Amino acid sequence: MLLEVQSALIGVFVTVAVMTSMLLRRRRRRTDALFVVLCVILLIWFSSVFLTGYFGTDPWLRIELAVGSLIPAGVIRLFSELVPWHTQRGRKLMNSAYTLSGLSAVAAISPLGDLQATRAVIGIYVAATILVASRLMTESEDVGKGTVEYVRRRYLAIGAALVSVLAIVGEAVGGSISAAGHLAVMLYVFFLSQVILRERLLDLNEFVGRMLILSILAALFGAISALLVTLGSNTSTRLFGAIIGVVILLTLYEPLKQRLETKAIELFFRERHRFIMALEDVRRAMQHGVLDPAKMSRIVADALYDSRRATHVAVYLLEPLGNGFALHAFRGPEPAPRVNATDLPELWKAIQQSRAPLLTEQISRQQEDDEEAPHHELLDALRSVSADLLLPFVSGEAVLGFLALRDDRSLEAFSTAEIASLMKIAETAATVIWNSRLAERLRERERLAAIGAMAAGLAHEIRNPLGAIKGAAEYLDPTSMNEEDGQFLEVIIEETNRLNSVVSQFLDYARPFRARFAPANLNEVVQKTARLVEAQHKDSEVRLELDLGELVPEITADAEQIKQVILNLILNGLDASTDGVGPVTLTTRHRPERGCVELRVRDQGSGIPPEDLDQIFIPFFTTKQHGTGLGLAVCYRIITAHGGTIVPVSRVGEGTEFIVQLPLARPEVGSVTGSFVKSQVLPAGKKGDSDSDPPRPRGPSLLESV
Repeated sequence: MLLEVQSALIGVFVTVAVMTSMLLRRRRRRTDALFVVLCVILLIWFSSVFLTGYFGTDPWLRIELAVGSLIPAGVIRLFSELVPWHTQRGRKLMNSAYTLSGLSAVAAISPLGDLQATRAVIGIYVAATILVASRLMTESEDVGKGTVEYVRRRYLAIGAALVSVLAIVGEAVGGSISAAGHLAVMLYVFFLSQVILRERLLDLNEFVGRMLILSILAALFGAISALLVTLGSNTSTRLFGAIIGVVILLTLYEPLKQRLETKAIELFFRERHRFIMALEDVRRAMQHGVLDPAKMSRIVADALYDSRRATHVAVYLLEPLGNGFALHAFRGPEPAPRVNATDLPELWKAIQQSRAPLLTEQISRQQEDDEEAPHHELLDALRSVSADLLLPFVSGEAVLGFLALRDDRSLEAFSTAEIASLMKIAETAATVIWNSRLAERLRERERLAAIGAMAAGLAHEIRNPLGAIKGAAEYLDPTSMNEEDGQFLEVIIEETNRLNSVVSQFLDYARPFRARFAPANLNEVVQKTARLVEAQHKDSEVRLELDLGELVPEITADAEQIKQVILNLILNGLDASTDGVGPVTLTTRHRPERGCVELRVRDQGSGIPPEDLDQIFIPFFTTKQHGTGLGLAVCYRIITAHGGTIVPVSRVGEGTEFIVQLPLARPEVGSVTGSFVKSQVLPAGKKGDSDSDPPRPRGPSLLESV
C-alpha cells in the first residue's frame, strides 16, 4: 500500500478518535458542533483520498475534490467562533466562502471535475481562502499587537495557512509530500480540539510540549505492541500479545504521561517549571502545621505575588454567617472588600453555582455566544476583585472562599498546566479552612470536658464550706463590734459573695447548653436589660445610651440568655470606663443583606491591647484585676449556640465595641455554628461607626480567625 494511502487511512482513524473524544464531553456548545462538522468534512475527505488511492480515481477523486472544496467554509466558520473578527471584510469573506464552496463542490462532482484546470482552480481556492482567513484573524480589532493573545492568534493562523498549503501541494505532488500533508492536517485537528476543550488558545510551546509527550508515548507503546505481536508464532499468540500490549498501555499511560509532562516542562519551559515548583512548595507549607486561615491567606498571597507571575492577588474567606466573602489578604492594587449577593450578585451566583475556576477569557467568549446573558456584569464583578482567574475553595457542598489572580501584562497569563497547579492550591486552602473549624470545635470540647470534670468537685469542695463561712459571718452583728472589726466582717461577706459568684459562673459555663427558643424582640431585651442595670446601679447614676433601630424584626432565641450576654457586655463596658459609670452605647439594627439583626455595645474605656484581643473569649483569660475570665466565654458560647457571631473591635485609648449578629432563622438547638471569632484593632486615626459594617483591615493587616 502506498505511503499516501496509508497516511489517509490513519487520518480517518485519528479524525474519528478526536471527534469522538469531543462528542463524549456531552457539551452542547456552538463551537463544539462546528468542530464536529469540520471533523466530518475531513473524515469524508480522508476516506475519499484513501479510496482514490486504493480503488482508482473514478468516482472517488471527484468526491475528494467536492468535499475538499467545503473545507474553507468549515474552517472559516469555526475560526469566527474561536476568535471572532468584527470587520466588514470578515463577514464578506464568510459569505463568499459559503457561496464559492458550494459552487466548487458542484463543479467537482460534474464532468468538469475530470479536468486538470478545475482541480487546480479548486486547490488554489482552498489555499487562498484559508490564507485570507488567517490574515483576517490576526487583523481583528479586538486585540492589540504585541499582546499574548495576538501572538497566540498568529500561531493559530500560521498553522492553518501552512497546513492548507502543504496539504494542497501534497495532493498535487503525491508520495511522501502527500503523507506529510496528511500528518499536518491530523496534528492541526488535534491542536484545534485542545483549544476548544480548554476554551482558550494555547501557547505554541505548550502545544509543542503536548505533541512531544504524545509522540514519545505513541512510539513507546507502539514498540511494546510490535514486540509482543512479533513474538507470537501464530494468530492466537499474536492476539494474546496484542491484548497484553493494551493492558500495559492502560496501566502505564497516566504515570508515564505525568512524568513526561514534568520533564518536558523542566527542560523546555524553565520559567513555568519554576512557577509550578513554587506552587508545590506553597502547597506543602500549607499542609504542614497551618491551621489558621489568616496565616494561610498571607502565605498564598505573598508566594504568588513574589513569584512575579501575578500583578494582583487577593484571598477572600467566607464570613461567619455565610452571607458573603470578606477580603483577608491582598497584594497589588486594593480590590473590593466584600463579595455578597447584594454588592456583587452575578459573581456571588457564579461562585456558588459553578464551584469551578472562572476565567475572564472564557466568560468573554460566552458573552459573544449569548449576547442576552448578563456576562458583562460578571466580568465587571471579576475586575472589581482583581480576577482574571478565580479559584474557589470548595469543601463538600460549601464554598469557603476563593483566590483571585490577575496579570495585567497579558490576557491569558496562566497556562493550562499552571491553572491545574493553582487548583491544587485552592483544594489545600479549602482543607486548611475546614480543619481550622474542626480544630476550634475540638479545642472547645476539650475545654468543656476539663471544666466539666472539675465542676463537680468544685461544687462540693468550695460551695459547702463557703456557705458555712458566709452563714457564720452573717450571724455576727457588726454593730456590736468596734469599727475596725466591723469592716473586716463586711470584707469577709463581700469576698464570700464574690467567690460564690465565680463558682456560679464556672458551673454555668461547664453545664451543657440548653435553650428555650421562642420569638423574641431584640429591642425589648435591650431595654429590659438596661433598666435592670440602672436599677442595680441607681446610686452611681450609670449612663446608658440606647440607639434602637426601627423595624428590627423578631428573632428566634432564648431571651434570657441573650439578656445575660447584653448584661455581661454592659458591665464590662462600665468597668472599662474611667469613672465606672459610662457612657455605654447600645445600638440595634436590622441587616437584611446578611439575614440577621445586629447589636453593638460600645464603651469609651481604655481599649483592649492587640496582643490580648484574640484571647478574650478563652475561659479564665482576663485583663481585669479581679475578673474571672468566664463572662465573655459564656457570651461567646451563647451567641455561637444561637448561630450568630460576636466580634470585638478595639482601639487602645479610645474604647471597645462588641458587634453581635444573630440570624433571623432558628438554629439547631445546641449546635455551634459560625465558629470563627474575628477580632480587630482599629488603626490610629480610625473610629468605628455604629451604622457601618465592622471595619476591615487593609493589606497585610488581616482579620485573625480563631
